[in-house]
Amino acid sequence: SPTYRPGVTWTALDPCLPPYVIEGLREALPLLDRKVRGFACPDAVLTGVETRSSSPVRILRGADGMSALRGLYPCGEGAGYAGGIMSAAADGIRTAEQIALSALP
Repeated sequence: SPTYRPGVTWTALDPCLPPYVIEGLREALPLLDRKVRGFACPDAVLTGVETRSSSPVRILRGADGMSALRGLYPCGEGAGYAGGIMSAAADGIRTAEQIALSALP
């Protein structure tokens, strides 16, 4: 039984995801089950809660990538600069580059 508090809607993933994702899950879950026994048991529930929305707030940052609180580099989805895992990763790389450049003499 799902314990996710807002509730769940039971559905097959096939109509929701592209075929290559479904194929990847079908291949990956048994492999993961070999490493974590019981992970892919027949009565397991896969709960997906990620959305395509970003944070409702944005922590402002300057041209140097830093916020008004010096030393704090807001980045990624939680800071309001990304809307998904790929854009969050790209923003994290940009932020890491800015931090590295700031450390140069």
